[in-house]
Amino acid sequence: MTTYLKKSRLPNISLEWLRSPWCILVSVVLGVYLGTSLPAVAEAIAPIGNLYLGLLKMCVLPILLSAISNSIGRLMQSHDAKQYVQRILIVFPVAMFGMSALAAIVAILTGPGRNLSAATLENLGGLVNQSSIDLEMSLTGPIPVEESGTNLASFILNMVPENIFLALSEGQTLKVLIFAIVFGISLGLIKNANTEPLFNILDSIYSAFNQVIHWLTYLLPFGLCSLLAVQLSRIGLDVLLSMVNFVVVTLVIFAAVYVLGTFIISWRAKRSLLAVLRAQKDPTILALATTSSLACLPAAITSLHEDLNFDRQTTDLVTPLSITLCRFGSIIYFAAATVFVVQLYQKPLDFGTLIIIIVGSVFAGMATSGVTGILTLTMLGLVLDPLKLPLDAVLVLFVAIDPIINPFRTLSIVQTGMATTAMIANIQTEPRPEGSPLNQSA
Repeated sequence: MTTYLKKSRLPNISLEWLRSPWCILVSVVLGVYLGTSLPAVAEAIAPIGNLYLGLLKMCVLPILLSAISNSIGRLMQSHDAKQYVQRILIVFPVAMFGMSALAAIVAILTGPGRNLSAATLENLGGLVNQSSIDLEMSLTGPIPVEESGTNLASFILNMVPENIFLALSEGQTLKVLIFAIVFGISLGLIKNANTEPLFNILDSIYSAFNQVIHWLTYLLPFGLCSLLAVQLSRIGLDVLLSMVNFVVVTLVIFAAVYVLGTFIISWRAKRSLLAVLRAQKDPTILALATTSSLACLPAAITSLHEDLNFDRQTTDLVTPLSITLCRFGSIIYFAAATVFVVQLYQKPLDFGTLIIIIVGSVFAGMATSGVTGILTLTMLGLVLDPLKLPLDAVLVLFVAIDPIINPFRTLSIVQTGMATTAMIANIQTEPRPEGSPLNQSA
């Protein structure tokens, strides 16, 4: 009785307010203020954001390995395996080439690199001339432009992991993904009762790390404030003004793709646009805050499965594949950036050039799998080389504005990956058990 009275006097403290939109808004406003007015403070709190991002990334590989292996294995044992493989082989290429064509056409029509003023061209030239130190610091060494044409070949050859434990320890996501696919296929082809305990273990690993991700959402306001403040403190106003046409056009394209993806998810989920926007809240905020598509992977899977009721098995399989391999945000950005460079150098843009831009941007975007940060931009050489345009002369311009573009590029990778998954997955017809781990983490 005494124990009960002591417990009843304790206040019922809820931390749900940390996940509310108002708390997120306050953290954003505070981050903007610190980044623009108090850059020294922004740099001082940078470890908070780095720690939060590290905790998120800690969960990515276990979730990736367990979710994909489990999903492919169970899918191979189901009667719908052929159907889903066919959908993936159709939807993925159509979506990638469609996004590339859309970005290229919008950039051509808006002309961010056409008719620039003499003052703007002078600022852009000044950025190139005085950028050698910053570029070396960002890329930790000279850029091997002459080898850019071999990036795609080496990317394909290095996809298969020679040592999966080394790939896991070094965070080589693409190699882990390939291993998970091969392991899942082989596991699914062993159709006997001995594989069921392993499926259960993989399912438990997935649920455990998904619960960790749920806990980390309570720390999101602190990580968001720190990451946003640091990014803004490193953006120069002159850079933004000189590249303003390209920045605006690119952000408009990303916004249009986000709206299109929301309509697709709403149509496939048979939910209202407002319900879909609410379901996309967590992955959207994480993408903008962390600029890491892999860190958003668990939230994207949770939103599709728990909030929008898409089939879990297909969602666990397709979402990591679409986010890791398709890289829609990078494809869109490379297409727009190449058109900008073509217009900047006043190169004729005929039908053949357009095809090179569309196809090259798809391969360059896929080649960014496993590449992070500024190094992503070096893949632009895969598109510029066939057009005989110099990467080294313009790379610094894109490096300078990348703190502005990178969050929205990441958001496009995540949200368009979710829309692609919605095109492939079916709506779940059977209700989830009340006591399931996934319900508890919702």
